[in-house]
Amino acid sequence: MSPKSLRSFACGLLVAAVALGAVYFIQGDGASSAAAPELTEDEMKQSLAEAGYVIEQQDTWDQMESDLQEAQAALENATQNEDGDSEERIVYRTILHVQSGMTSIDVGQMLEEAGIVDNAHDFFDAVDERGLSNELKPQVTGELSSEMSMDEILDELF
Repeated sequence: MSPKSLRSFACGLLVAAVALGAVYFIQGDGASSAAAPELTEDEMKQSLAEAGYVIEQQDTWDQMESDLQEAQAALENATQNEDGDSEERIVYRTILHVQSGMTSIDVGQMLEEAGIVDNAHDFFDAVDERGLSNELKPQVTGELSSEMSMDEILDELF
């Protein structure tokens, strides 16, 4: 393409842009304002109702929302109460056989496996605090349960 033909092409684009811009600004917004007729509030409500929409006042809408929130809160409370009532604590019971050579750590692990204590290390610490580590005797204990306190379990074993 030669420089002369390139200038002619650019000049044609410039003339076309100026012509389209003039037409755009001359017509203005007159065509768009005639397309949207002004409707009164009653006409708008009627056209929305015909289209299947429900029209409510703001205070009525707010009242319905607050009623809905209260109903949801009541439903949540009811489900929480049902969950709280249905939770029953499971009680574990066992008879422990302490053999010679067993340590309080072994006994704590057996109690944890049986579900009597939550943590074997806590049992060992309680035995250590009382200074009963060396007083464990081989025996068959009575019935131990998970309802018993740590002191009651220690009194039963030592």
